[in-house]
Amino acid sequence: MSFIILIAAGLIVPIFYRSNIVIAKLIAVIAFLLSAYFIYVGNSLNSIFPFFVVDKATMIMEFVLLATLAAVTLALTGFERPLIAQMLFLAGASLAFVETNNFFLYIVLFEVIAIISYILVANIRNFYNAEGAIKAFIAGAVASGVILLGFALYSFVTDSFIYSEMNVGGKYTLIAVAIMLAGIFYKLTVVPMHGWAADAYSQVNHAAAAILSGVIKSVVLFATFKAFYKFFVEYPTATILIFSFFAIITMTLANFMALWQKRISKILAYSSIAHSGYALIPFAAAASAYSYAGVLYYAVAYIFMQTSVFLILNDLRRELGVKYLEDIKGLYKKAPLHSLLFTIQIFSLAGIPLLAGFLSKAVAFYAGIDVGLWPIVLVALLNSALAVGYYVWIIKHIYFDEPKSSETISMSFGSLLGQLILLAGTIYFGIIATDIISATTM
Repeated sequence: MSFIILIAAGLIVPIFYRSNIVIAKLIAVIAFLLSAYFIYVGNSLNSIFPFFVVDKATMIMEFVLLATLAAVTLALTGFERPLIAQMLFLAGASLAFVETNNFFLYIVLFEVIAIISYILVANIRNFYNAEGAIKAFIAGAVASGVILLGFALYSFVTDSFIYSEMNVGGKYTLIAVAIMLAGIFYKLTVVPMHGWAADAYSQVNHAAAAILSGVIKSVVLFATFKAFYKFFVEYPTATILIFSFFAIITMTLANFMALWQKRISKILAYSSIAHSGYALIPFAAAASAYSYAGVLYYAVAYIFMQTSVFLILNDLRRELGVKYLEDIKGLYKKAPLHSLLFTIQIFSLAGIPLLAGFLSKAVAFYAGIDVGLWPIVLVALLNSALAVGYYVWIIKHIYFDEPKSSETISMSFGSLLGQLILLAGTIYFGIIATDIISATTM
């Protein structure tokens, strides 16, 4: 029922958003709420089709996804209104994506979400937006081709696509999985498949970047761990070596690159890439009983804080023309509420205690320690300390420099409500970890 509601709302919303964006937003938010309700009472795709399963962890991911998309919907204005319908379709596809227990459907839904992401970034107003959209499209097309190549090879060596029944033996299986992961690494912006993201996230409309870098990446992270978990457990040594290597080079290169950026969106883009490196640690530690918790916690925390910072930056760019670090000097005087909310989410990205970013790192890193991956956890801790450098640099410009102008702005009611939803998630999951830990006991 939840899937039907979202798709139906996605078809209805375009009728209204040109004449009255408030009605369009209301329809979308109601659709998100109704979908959450039907998931809660057990009336989702799993109640109709056998290829979908909803456990407690999946339910948490779905609630977080719907809450985040509702927050983005509330924050949209003006020319961004086409994103409302696109987010409803994205929500429907994402619910199916995280619920499926069939590898064939995983691949199909991965491609559906990829197509929706191309439409999201095609909200173009200038050449800069167009360049970012083209980069995202080309990278996505390459990733899709690579994934389909790997899947075609794997389809010849397995008798079933159900996760628990898939064939995981044989050299051709390993080759197929390696090829598919290479394509998925594009979507997860893992180094060296990250180049497109640094430009695309900073060049496309920032509301679309919030969805692309926050929502879609988190959904792919969670669903991919579920889909490939049997492979990871079957080949623990290969899993540790591959994911440890990519985690280290991803977080290290991205953090060093972020230190040299002057454009705020580029800093946040490289920060996003670095977080992909941290998120790979529980993948490397798949044999740990806490690996599932680490992946889910990181997906949940990341979706709140990454979406929030890009939405705030979207407001600041639209109202004040903010692009570079020098543009946010003394921002707390010109936009005090934006500054406060932005600072809290930046602290969460940095891993400050009592915020979701801290506990997500703690659980992910503990999964690594649990299977003896001390070296990679140590590198991750050093990288987290390195990242504080550019996060603090942003805060320094906001609070300790004088503004260039006296122009002030206030936050719209819709943006404020959306940010409060995201802030509530960041604080809640920064204090209470029992929900995720109990839901992911393996």
